Amino acid sequence: MRKRMPKIVLSSIERGSSFKTFVGIRQNTDIGRRCIGCGSCALVCPNEAIWPEHNRGRDRYSFLDTKGGEAPKRGGRRNEPGASLLDQISFNRISMLTDPALDAGRHEFFLNTLLGRILPPEEYLRRQTAGEWIPPTREIFPFIIGSMSFGALSPNMWLGLLQGVAYCNEVLGIPVVMATGEGGCPPWVLKSPFLKYIILQIASGYFGWDEIIRAIPEMQCDPAAIEIKYGQGAKPGDGGLLMWYKVSKLIARLRGVPEGVDLPSPPVHQTLYSIEESVMKMIQTMSMAFDFKVPVYPKISGSNSAKSILNNLVRNPYASALMIDGIDGGTGAAYNISMDATGHPIASNLRECYLDLCAQGKQNEIPLFAAGGVGKNGNATRNGLALIMLGASGVHMGKYIMQAAAGCLGSERNRCNVCNLGICPKGITSQNPKIYRRLDPDRVAERVAETFMAIRTEMKKVMAPLGRSQSLPIGMSDALGINDKAAADRLNIRYVC
Repeated sequence: MRKRMPKIVLSSIERGSSFKTFVGIRQNTDIGRRCIGCGSCALVCPNEAIWPEHNRGRDRYSFLDTKGGEAPKRGGRRNEPGASLLDQISFNRISMLTDPALDAGRHEFFLNTLLGRILPPEEYLRRQTAGEWIPPTREIFPFIIGSMSFGALSPNMWLGLLQGVAYCNEVLGIPVVMATGEGGCPPWVLKSPFLKYIILQIASGYFGWDEIIRAIPEMQCDPAAIEIKYGQGAKPGDGGLLMWYKVSKLIARLRGVPEGVDLPSPPVHQTLYSIEESVMKMIQTMSMAFDFKVPVYPKISGSNSAKSILNNLVRNPYASALMIDGIDGGTGAAYNISMDATGHPIASNLRECYLDLCAQGKQNEIPLFAAGGVGKNGNATRNGLALIMLGASGVHMGKYIMQAAAGCLGSERNRCNVCNLGICPKGITSQNPKIYRRLDPDRVAERVAETFMAIRTEMKKVMAPLGRSQSLPIGMSDALGINDKAAADRLNIRYVC
């Protein structure tokens, strides 16, 4: 550093300066440039001489959270350290007298689930004989890559996920599907054979749907399903928000908006006024657009009104499923109070809906899908199977895939978590080419394939001692136990201690 040193000569009216050169560090105290604890410095240091240390004391920046009257908000996750409710559930109905050949390494297991409305056998046979319309279904892997939009994820991350999903389907025989989230997907994907592995999401902002509608005549195949998003588990009622940092030229073109502007999705669909109208209007419209050959279902936030929505879907012949998103998920920009205190935990909400279907005798007709907290502490298979045994036909997971497949540096102690700002050090959620080039799509695809192979093996390891191999244990709640009496009573499962 070069510093000016004033010089005063007493014998002259002239003043001069000298300069001193020294080595030092100029501290930048701008809150926007504070350390986020991402650990990138430790990854590149050749001598392992530096690493981030979590500050256990008071947050020195909290007094700036409400600067200008703006409520505190953040990206990243709301996860706290410690076991979640799903992590406390154990599988304890062990079948001791099954065939010894029922071994996870040697026995054949049926691990897939169905997405779409399942008709009762007699009704299916009647329609088949009469040549009437039969609701479309898809046989898929019960662990689904959840809604992460092309704007939220970087192009390299999105491409890596799609490559991995295609490899799982075409080489490994694992029928994995992925949801797009709001924002559509790259135009070339819509005209490719890979579209059959994608769930296209239409949300309240309708972003990206101009491209999708125009591409329908040129589609080589139908998408896996259409998901209509009415709410998400994190920040329900707020709508989504893609901050201007991430609205690049490509994203702006795909979404039909100017470059570099915030893109908030409205909290509700502006053309709909009730869930009844939604069921009759939105679901039937999207079914018609794809010639009634694609399952169409809504995604809602976990809430006390979930059963009401489910009962409306039961009465509609075109509704294919219901997706419920709990409070524990989310990586987008949101106010802290929305992330921390708005929403419903997924386990009890899912259980309520499933038991309501059982009371109507419809539990095998409308599949339920759950999300929010799956793999929160790394136990994705365990959490997912717990939800399946509570009544889900499958689970969506997003954050776990980001960590397992791309090496996300965020932690459960609020480390990093700048997903919304476009400065993701790994290039997972950045739209800046200088940053996302760090991420190798081929490496992401390899990790996606390895992750789902591992999940498949773990599923067999759980299902084998339960004596289930020919069907997924959907609703098999008598195989569950938990050491929390209140939770056991609430979920109607066995209390064990």
